[in-house]
Amino acid sequence: MTTEAAARGRWQVVWPYAGALAIALVLLAALVAMLGGDASQALAGLVRASLGSGAGLGQTLNKTTPLLLGSLAVILGLRGGVFNIGVDGQIYAGAVAATGAAFLLWTAPKAAVLPVVLLAGLAGGAVWGSLPGVLRARLGVSEIFVTVMLNFVAVFLVEYLSTGPWNDPTAGEAITRAIPPEATLPYLWPRAGAHAGILLALAAAVGVWWLLFRTVFGYELRAAGDNPSAALLGGVPVRRAVGVALVASGGLAGLAGAVEVSGFHYRLILGLSPGYGMMAILIAVLSRRHPVLAVPAAMGFAALLVGTDSLQRSVGLPSSAVFVVQAVVLLVLLAAEGVRRGAP
Repeated sequence: MTTEAAARGRWQVVWPYAGALAIALVLLAALVAMLGGDASQALAGLVRASLGSGAGLGQTLNKTTPLLLGSLAVILGLRGGVFNIGVDGQIYAGAVAATGAAFLLWTAPKAAVLPVVLLAGLAGGAVWGSLPGVLRARLGVSEIFVTVMLNFVAVFLVEYLSTGPWNDPTAGEAITRAIPPEATLPYLWPRAGAHAGILLALAAAVGVWWLLFRTVFGYELRAAGDNPSAALLGGVPVRRAVGVALVASGGLAGLAGAVEVSGFHYRLILGLSPGYGMMAILIAVLSRRHPVLAVPAAMGFAALLVGTDSLQRSVGLPSSAVFVVQAVVLLVLLAAEGVRRGAP
């Protein structure tokens, strides 16, 4: 391949993302202008609030963690040919398990509490993912319906625990008692309020990449996802690969729930996941199902969340505007992908 052809190939990959970002920013500026704000100042404030200050960058890193772990969960499922849209429910399941473990380990040795809490969150999400995994692998039941229903079950479970047996009577709302200090994540950047959960998320991204592209199981999983009939003829245990993929996918989402409890909220709350699962699906699509590319995509979405939150206070931008911008980015990228594939 010549240098010119290689450069053209790279440009064909980059231009849809650049175009989508430009169109999203134009749309955001238009929304701000409609509300009577200064568009240029608002966009500068968005960047400053999310990336231009220590506190803003810290919040962006904190938001990146659950988004990245959730998108890795979706990517792992998609690579195996299954669509895990139950990430929100698995996040809640992991958060419930992590909170319960923190309460049980109140008097345990300090050094053991945090690792057990994080592992409990991972296990809680894995259990939530095992239900659709077993039903899909053994009975052929669509994981889409099962994961959607389990989202509701998880939310109602959190509502029961946070308003019932684990409720903080001084809060007066759906919030549990605080977990012990030994169960909280240390700060990575104390002045910015950034916790160490981002390190776990980055390690998970590397781990998923290694699993998918450097192991036999990863090869079997990708084969099952790309062409299950051919994979079966080649001796790949497709059912087992799909079942394990959903369990591992749930574990990653559960770890995100544990990190939110131990690193950010310090308790279980209703509303712990403000739509992280849906955003994780968008990130998985934008990153083309690649765990490494999911890192910058997740950080971009996190910066958008933090930045638009500041615009709510400064110009009265509705909180739903962030979802409009995300939808525009995704639609532009999908349209560009369609044009690229249809081009001779």
